[in-house]
Amino acid sequence: MNRNLCFILIGLLALSACGRKDKYRDIDTNSIKPWSPQSEPLSKYGNHSPYRVYGKTYRVNNHPNGYSETGKASWYGKKFHGRQTSNQEVFDMYKLTAAHKTLPLPSYVEVTNKKNNKKVIVRVNDRGPFVGDRIIDLSYAAAKALDFVNDGIANVHIRVVASPRDLVDKPITQGSTYLQLGAFSDKNAAYNLARKASRILGIETFVTILSTHTGALHRVRIGPVESESKVNQLINQITANGISDAKVITE
Repeated sequence: MNRNLCFILIGLLALSACGRKDKYRDIDTNSIKPWSPQSEPLSKYGNHSPYRVYGKTYRVNNHPNGYSETGKASWYGKKFHGRQTSNQEVFDMYKLTAAHKTLPLPSYVEVTNKKNNKKVIVRVNDRGPFVGDRIIDLSYAAAKALDFVNDGIANVHIRVVASPRDLVDKPITQGSTYLQLGAFSDKNAAYNLARKASRILGIETFVTILSTHTGALHRVRIGPVESESKVNQLINQITANGISDAKVITE
């Protein structure tokens, strides 16, 4: 190979390597500026509810105070660095931020890595993650603070420590809305689920029967529900107790 060409190629590789290092530089977790959780105004963008992603419907939680959840966390970094978040801010992977599917934007959440018990408070300003069963997507800085960058995924516990002060309990004005917990051809399965939900929620859960060309369908329902916040509250309660197939039905 021509010596000059060889030197040029080496120089280009060196510049490329430097560029990658600069984009994904290591950071001292002690130097990351922590948040002081506060009730900010509700963002004008990113709080539309309901919304659909990949065919699934999500509703923003209008009663997030006291909300907590345990599950898997992932993190995102340079691919999205500098892009707009769901509430039209600029994503900075070196700040303590996060994405969540249903918490109002912005919210402040304490995240605990269950593997090492490290904690960090993040500001939720984005939507996601919409992959697998992950409950929160953290910035690179937050993942560094929790020490799971190399692992990629961590088992975490999250709890809301501050939420927007301008949340409104929106009434449902079109039709009657029900929360349907399941639909079964097996009558016993339907009534067993209804009894379980009634014990969990402390409210009436009923079964309606729909005749179809393949036979009777036993639908387990709660309602009618009068506001979106109540819908979100009920979904949070039943999901936390292992009932995960609830659907919002308006008739």
